[in-house]
Amino acid sequence: MNSKRKKVINGILIALIAVLCIVIVKVLFFTKDDKAAEMKEEQLKSEMTTEAHEELTEGTETFAIFGVDSRSKQLGKGTRSDSLMIANVNHETKEIKVASVFRDCYVDIKGHGLDKITHAHSFGGPELAMDTLNRNFDLNIDKYITVNFGNVAEVIDDLGGIQLDITDSEVKYINGYIDEINKVDKTDSEHITEAGTQKVDGTQAVAYSRIRYTAGGDYKRAERQRTVLLKVFETAKQKNPMELIDIVNTMMDKISTNYSSGEVTDILAYLAKYNMEETKGFPTKLWGGKIGGVWYGVPVTLESNVKELHKYLFNDKDYKPSSQVQEISDRISQVASTPNEELE
Repeated sequence: MNSKRKKVINGILIALIAVLCIVIVKVLFFTKDDKAAEMKEEQLKSEMTTEAHEELTEGTETFAIFGVDSRSKQLGKGTRSDSLMIANVNHETKEIKVASVFRDCYVDIKGHGLDKITHAHSFGGPELAMDTLNRNFDLNIDKYITVNFGNVAEVIDDLGGIQLDITDSEVKYINGYIDEINKVDKTDSEHITEAGTQKVDGTQAVAYSRIRYTAGGDYKRAERQRTVLLKVFETAKQKNPMELIDIVNTMMDKISTNYSSGEVTDILAYLAKYNMEETKGFPTKLWGGKIGGVWYGVPVTLESNVKELHKYLFNDKDYKPSSQVQEISDRISQVASTPNEELE
């Protein structure tokens, strides 16, 4: 990856952990009303351990997760989504699949033309960001969660840390990021002194997610972020519902979502029943380079990448993109028609 590429601030990060592990809410399961929202915390905790819920056994649900870098704690319009994720939950197979869309992905934003997908959230908040995902990738997303990346280290610490396998090349860069985060967040996390599998705290995990100067650049960083996501998910599954509710209570005022707070508790009681075994970044084939002096990741082609996305998320091997996607794909192909990067 070109080292001059504009820095992506914290990308996909572990923003999703606050989503899949803590605030994914009823997206995964059962109750269809907000009754839980009216109950007190202790009643909820008791109910989660004693009340049987009717579990969904068919169908899928898809929603968006946006991670923003906002020192002012603004989570809506005016902030770019440096992390964009699409999560699909399959109730029949009990599987969760997550697709991350690279922030520099060249797409059509309604009212703004072809631009980086990260700008959609800044132009029109989560509503325009969801619309952009829908129109360019043939999706039907109407639910979202936006998380400020600055809060994710706290969540990891609340979970007791996670296990990461850190390589020699990553050790070379991780401590600089640890120092930076310690300074900004007033933490005192220690340096990583050797390679290998080890338990890391929130600051160390976020630092690991920021590394972009090893082979693979920003795309490798996105892979690290998805690795952290999987590790956090595995860790959260080992916690009991009451522990997770306590974490939820501290996080709910730090996220923006169109889910109700009462929907949160259902997912926590059944988290261990679902598996998230893989994640994937999109586009998988692209042309990376400058257009008008600005770096973009141009999907080549958008149409073929949409087919690949639907195959991955929904196991639809014969998906045919809509006429709208085909039209956008044709316009994008006029900018770049041959990939110079292919990702696994």
